[in-house]
Amino acid sequence: MCLAAVDDGVLPGLVLLVSVQGQTVFHQAFGSRQLVPRRLPALPDTVYDVASLTKAVATSVLAMQEVGAGRLALDAKAATLLPELAAGEDERRGQITVRQLLAHASGLPAHRPFWRQAAHSPAERLAIARLAAREPLEHPPGTRAVYSDLGFILLGWMLERLTGARLDVLFAERIARPLGLPATAFVNLADAEARARLLGDCTVAATQLSAERHGLVLGEVDDLNAFAMGGIAGHAGLFGSAGDLAAIGAALVRAWRGEQGGLVAPEVVRQFWSPSGVPGSTWRLGWDGPAESGSQAGARLARAAVGHLAFTGCSLWIDPAREVILILLSNRVHPAVPSDDRFRRFRPALHDAALGAVGYDGR
Repeated sequence: MCLAAVDDGVLPGLVLLVSVQGQTVFHQAFGSRQLVPRRLPALPDTVYDVASLTKAVATSVLAMQEVGAGRLALDAKAATLLPELAAGEDERRGQITVRQLLAHASGLPAHRPFWRQAAHSPAERLAIARLAAREPLEHPPGTRAVYSDLGFILLGWMLERLTGARLDVLFAERIARPLGLPATAFVNLADAEARARLLGDCTVAATQLSAERHGLVLGEVDDLNAFAMGGIAGHAGLFGSAGDLAAIGAALVRAWRGEQGGLVAPEVVRQFWSPSGVPGSTWRLGWDGPAESGSQAGARLARAAVGHLAFTGCSLWIDPAREVILILLSNRVHPAVPSDDRFRRFRPALHDAALGAVGYDGR
């Protein structure tokens, strides 16, 4: 199935990992990590731009830690830490809670091309966040869920304000180092050597041939708003391998199952992984859940599972009750974003096939 998808041009290549009860039962690469200017193979440890998985495995986990430590309250007004939200004519922005940002229920729009207004300079990385804080709401906070990069840009800024440390430093010190993750990190574009170190230490999958950036995007975040923020943002910017993401998932599963001394407190991860309660929404707090039908997670995965998708073609799904972790890393946007829906049909079918192969059916 994977080789057929590669041969048919659905995607250049991929890495698939399935873990069951703490044991990796499948971990294999297919196809290529790069097609142009030359073809290079995908390997099991290839590092991908995991795009919006950043929201779940970085920003959300760091928020879990702050909630667990008592420094962040889910129902606190976000403007307490980000007074910029309360400025301007739209008074509703000042009523947005931390919970609503995490649940994509803040009323903020899905996306804005702020990168066109902000200088691509490390000294200006917060200009994007300030633009997000001033963006008019599309509907009152808490009334509906609309997946929003803007909300997670603000969450990243909030965590930096709260801790006094940048997101990449927080991720390295609080998640990567304790778990011994060798290859998962933000690539700080203000550090002239950061990209070179990544490319020197790892096999890295390419993303787009970008007109805006005048060439192939490799070892730099694909998302243009995150790029304008110097590669470090709450909504995107993380690079990672399947093995490292599985380690993060396993640590969260252990916490969910009640084991102390992990990345987060058990009661906190359970709270974050519970349905948000927003009408008509599958969102948890920083994580999604499978829709009842037509889900990109496929049909087999338990509806109580949690996960996230990414624009670049990556996905992560976790069934904590059965201790099953399913990771797909791909660069379906290389060398260009496809114009058809074949990948959207391939991904849930692959999830179903992989889970079926290990004897899983959570329905």
